[in-house]
Amino acid sequence: MRKKYLPFVTVCFLLAALFLGNCGGSGPGAPGSSGSEDTGILPTVTAITHNTVVSNQGDEWEIDLIQDVCTGGTLEKWGNDYAEISFTGQYVNPNVTSNNQLYVTNYTVSFLAVNPSNPTIPAIVAGSQGAITIVPNTTTGPFTFLVFSTGMKEQLVQDLNTINSVPSFPLQYNMEIVLYGQDNYGNSFTVGPIIRLINIQDYNNC
Repeated sequence: MRKKYLPFVTVCFLLAALFLGNCGGSGPGAPGSSGSEDTGILPTVTAITHNTVVSNQGDEWEIDLIQDVCTGGTLEKWGNDYAEISFTGQYVNPNVTSNNQLYVTNYTVSFLAVNPSNPTIPAIVAGSQGAITIVPNTTTGPFTFLVFSTGMKEQLVQDLNTINSVPSFPLQYNMEIVLYGQDNYGNSFTVGPIIRLINIQDYNNC
């Protein structure tokens, strides 16, 4: 991916123009979980990757803030950012097995600014789409979770135009994903937080 690091003056100009135009770690990680004592299953994230309209970045988290105009006037590919997550489960007591399995029903994504001067990014609170299951001794997924929408990018651009001093780019945040669900018997569980450092700026994907 070819990156473009914009000088401060250029960034301010682009942000102002967008505002006036109504611009709307490595490895899968081992997050904690709760509820295993009730479900009898310990859920584990086996892989997490960052998927965009341009490509799957693997476990790299570069968020393209602004849609660029390419040579000839065409627009670069630009859109939502997703986490693709795969799971497995282990029986808490390997000597006691069952037909129980886990279902992810909803999730949250929150953002903690590395630089306190960065604008606040509201958390995502959403229900999962489709059947997202975690099964003992089996890998399931990858399943898709929205983690950064185009609307959030447009709002962030507007917020940057309202502060006195634009922070240096890339804007860095610790993104925390927490998954919630129930098993076959209605027992609740959580997975996470899954924490990734994300970098937000204008990446040129023309």
